[in-house]
Amino acid sequence: MNTAKNSVGRHHSDTYRREIAYACEDIVALRGRLRELACDIKQKLEQHDLGKLLTTITGIGTQTAAYLIAELGDPARFHSAAALASYVGVAPRLRQAGKRRFSGTALIRLGNARLRKALWMPVLTAVRFNPWLRAYYDRLVSRGKPRKVALVAAMRKLFAAVWSVATNRRPFVLRLPSIM
Repeated sequence: MNTAKNSVGRHHSDTYRREIAYACEDIVALRGRLRELACDIKQKLEQHDLGKLLTTITGIGTQTAAYLIAELGDPARFHSAAALASYVGVAPRLRQAGKRRFSGTALIRLGNARLRKALWMPVLTAVRFNPWLRAYYDRLVSRGKPRKVALVAAMRKLFAAVWSVATNRRPFVLRLPSIM
């Protein structure tokens, strides 16, 4: 401990210490602003009828619901859940037989990448805590699908739930099949 204090901390001047103190104050102030913004978003979402409904889906919190509304507007404007999934870019791609001509990139950049990125962590949460999505994800993995492919499929199912809630204007109701 003393060796580190002598080697690392001995050449820090008062100016350096002041810079560190200012940086810490800035971090505290920015965290406070983020908390205020989160509260504002939550209040606005409480007043928005679709926003309240979207948060009934396990895995979609206030921040995610606000982001969905900001990016999509009203998800019910899409004629089907498949159209919404296609817009986002989580719909299955068409595979064609025959000779392929590779464009040099392995990734197809179709759909709304911002939405896919924004829903990646919520889908991870939903797969853990939403029994409906958990069962779907486990079924895909048990059939041999890679975990990331199963997560993207779960994201598609989550968008289907978003579309259903937005179209019917009713809270999400979990209905698991009864096994007897």
